[in-house]
Amino acid sequence: MFKRPAFVNQFRQSVFNKLLKNKHKTNEIELQHKTIYVLPSKLGGQFLLIALLNFVMGINYQNNLILAMAYLMVVVLVFAILTGYKNVRGLSVKYQSVNESYAPKAPFARFQIHARSYCELIKLVNHNLESETVSLQNKEKKTVEIALKCSERGAYGFDRIKIISHFPFGLVSVWSYIEPTETVYVYPQPIALEKLDTQLHDNEEHDGDNAQVKAGNDDFYQLTPFVQGTALNKVSWKHFAKTQQLLTKEFTSDTSQELALNFNMLSGNNEHRLSQLCFLVNQLTDQHMAFSLTLPNKHIAKGQGINHQTTCLQALAEF
Repeated sequence: MFKRPAFVNQFRQSVFNKLLKNKHKTNEIELQHKTIYVLPSKLGGQFLLIALLNFVMGINYQNNLILAMAYLMVVVLVFAILTGYKNVRGLSVKYQSVNESYAPKAPFARFQIHARSYCELIKLVNHNLESETVSLQNKEKKTVEIALKCSERGAYGFDRIKIISHFPFGLVSVWSYIEPTETVYVYPQPIALEKLDTQLHDNEEHDGDNAQVKAGNDDFYQLTPFVQGTALNKVSWKHFAKTQQLLTKEFTSDTSQELALNFNMLSGNNEHRLSQLCFLVNQLTDQHMAFSLTLPNKHIAKGQGINHQTTCLQALAEF
C-alpha cells in the first residue's frame, strides 16, 4: 500500500493551518458559510470522471444521448453539493467533557450536536477514529462520543476534530472542524503498594514530608474502611466478627497528623513512582482523608475531596 512521504503530510498540515488560522479553535461552533468546506468525495470524483468520459465520447461520436447523460451526471453532482451544504448549514457542535482516563486507556471526548433543521448523516472524525453517524430532527440535540489518540500518561492539547457528512448519495464531502481549547489529561496507571503505611508521612513529626506517620493511641476517634497495608493491630476485629467487614480504628492523635505523599520516598523508576502515587491519591480520596503531594517540580498543599484529587492527578499527568 502506497504511503505518502512525511514531508508531504507536513506541507499539507502547514497549508491547512495557514488557511484555517484559529477560526475553529473554540469549544462551540455553528457551521456557517465561512466554516463549511465542500468537495467531491472519492466516489464523487469517480462519478465526475465518468461524466467527463461520457462527454468526450459524446463529442467524438456526435451522440446526443451520451452528451445528455454527461450533462445529467454533472447536474446531479451540483445538486449533491448544494444539498450537502444546506444539510449542515446552521448545525451547532459544542464540546462537553472528556472522561477520566488512566494509561494505557485512551479517553473519550463528548460533543453535543444541535440541529436547527432536519440534518442527515453527521459524524465526527479524529484521524482514523470515527464516532457513530447520527441524524437529527428539527431542533433536536444529541450527544456523540469520539476516542482521542492519546493513551500514554501526559497532558495533551485537542486535535482538530472533523465534523463531516457525505449526504446525499455519498458524492460529496461536506465538513468543518472544531478544536476545543481544553487540556486532555491521561493519568498514570494506578499500581497498588504492598505496604501503604510506609508511604504516608507526617510533617509535624520530623519537620517535613519525610517523616513516617506513627500510630496514635489516645482517645478513639472513628472507624474507617480498611486500607491494604494498614497494621493489623489497628483492625477492629469485633466488627469483623459481626459483619465480616474489615474496619480500621482511628484515634485522635491519628487525625491530628498530616498525611503527605512524597515522590522521593518511593522506589522504582519515574513512571512506577507516579503510578504508586496515583493509587495512593485515589485510595486516600476514597477514604475521605486529607493529604499533601510533593513532586520534584511541584508541591500541592494539604487538602481533600474530588477537586483536590483532580488537582493531584493532573500534576502527576503533567510531570
